[in-house]
Amino acid sequence: MDVQLIASSVLDLPSSQRVDAIVHDGTTDLTLWRPPGPDRDLLEQFGDELPRVLDRERVRHPDGLEIGELVRLHRGKLHCDFLVWVASRPPERAGVQAKAPPAEVISKAVIDVLRFVSERHVARVAFGPLGAGPDALPDVERLVLVAKAANKFYEECFAEGRPAGIEEVLICHPHGSKIRDARRDLGRTVSVVKEAPAPAPEPAPKKRRAASSTTKKASTTRRPRASAPVLTADEIGQARATAPAYDRAVRYDPGQHVIHAKFGVGRVEEVTPEGFILVLFESGETKRLLHNRP
Repeated sequence: MDVQLIASSVLDLPSSQRVDAIVHDGTTDLTLWRPPGPDRDLLEQFGDELPRVLDRERVRHPDGLEIGELVRLHRGKLHCDFLVWVASRPPERAGVQAKAPPAEVISKAVIDVLRFVSERHVARVAFGPLGAGPDALPDVERLVLVAKAANKFYEECFAEGRPAGIEEVLICHPHGSKIRDARRDLGRTVSVVKEAPAPAPEPAPKKRRAASSTTKKASTTRRPRASAPVLTADEIGQARATAPAYDRAVRYDPGQHVIHAKFGVGRVEEVTPEGFILVLFESGETKRLLHNRP
């Protein structure tokens, strides 16, 4: 699972960064705060249908949501498959907005969202700086909280011996200076978080036989050094002309070539027991991707 900080609005990502789910934190009564801010931005990008979508959810949740509770909404005009609304603050009372959520609520919301989307076979999910509102924490601090919570989610998955199921977590802010400051504060802690490779079956141990000193010397000098597999230039060129675009809904077999929107030409090396594929890309990196997930 890669965690990336992106200098872009989470609601207006470029097509090359399209995600499966976008996360927005709002009130427990599923109403929009009208003053300028994240709710107004969401309404503008989602479209005029958003109030009616929220009205339908209020019918399903007549008592409102609990802090931290999630609902899945239609995507509207957003460039994603669906929108996740996470209740992070109480409703407006007598025209007074509730205070922004504290750090622990933001961190818990991120982990709960990642669990929620991983169960729905989401490969890429995008967050903005959750926790806006009166007395909100600084933007950079909120970006750092989201990144650290994503890293904690991955560590929990690793400790439990289960795949995270999510390939990329994008953390977005429209101002590049905020992204730079967040990267500086994070250092190397979560700038890139990679999935541990799926365990490959261990080869049967080779029996060693006694050898003379001359035999040992010969074997030492003649043994070639193992080299990492690579894609040849001819293979890459042929794949660019004939290989299909990567699609997580398609079932792949070892030896097939795909073209990934981010990583380029890749060759399927292995299908893991957990249902992932290990793909060797033209850069020399091997990535674990979803497949056969309609």
